[in-house]
Amino acid sequence: MTERIALTINSESRLCPFPESVYIKILQKTSGSWHTEKILPINLQLTNTDELRTRIRALITALPECRILLSTSISGIPYHIFDKMGFAIFEAPSISDNLLNDIVKDVIASKDELAADSLISRSPIEITPGCYYLDYLLLESKNPEITTKKALLPFFDSTPFFSLTIRVSHLPPWLEVGEYAQKYEISKKKNDNALLVTIKNTVCKE
Repeated sequence: MTERIALTINSESRLCPFPESVYIKILQKTSGSWHTEKILPINLQLTNTDELRTRIRALITALPECRILLSTSISGIPYHIFDKMGFAIFEAPSISDNLLNDIVKDVIASKDELAADSLISRSPIEITPGCYYLDYLLLESKNPEITTKKALLPFFDSTPFFSLTIRVSHLPPWLEVGEYAQKYEISKKKNDNALLVTIKNTVCKE
């Protein structure tokens, strides 16, 4: 990973709020130390918001593979555009090598976490032919907006299966009534602080 950070700098060559910037300084870390790679002048004394958006987008295009921005303060339209363009945005009163190093570490850790989250299955996976498993507790911890219905109904509607085991905190009430109670044979057992629910498809049972 190339370590680059864009700084908002004022006329006194100090880190400043984004609207006071007269240029953007790109710092790059090579051989263990930070140095100035590029300086991009910018004029933000504008009254037209459309022109401001255009100027910020042009600035981003000119940045050399840099997706980290450091400022003493940034908000509103500039923040929205940088955030939408995938920048990690940081605010601090001043600059130090320790701060720059910590920022890079935070960004790397955040990317690693996102990569790990992407490996969490959002639907049951086949363990052996016809037998599936879903760790819903893990899925829920990273994606609380995904309910058991969202995770399981598409599977039930589209996947022939013999058995499905799900790790949950409790048996979802909607599985205990109506068509599901009639269609599936459901058993459960405690497993540490969780509940393992096994759903067998009676239609597929021999």
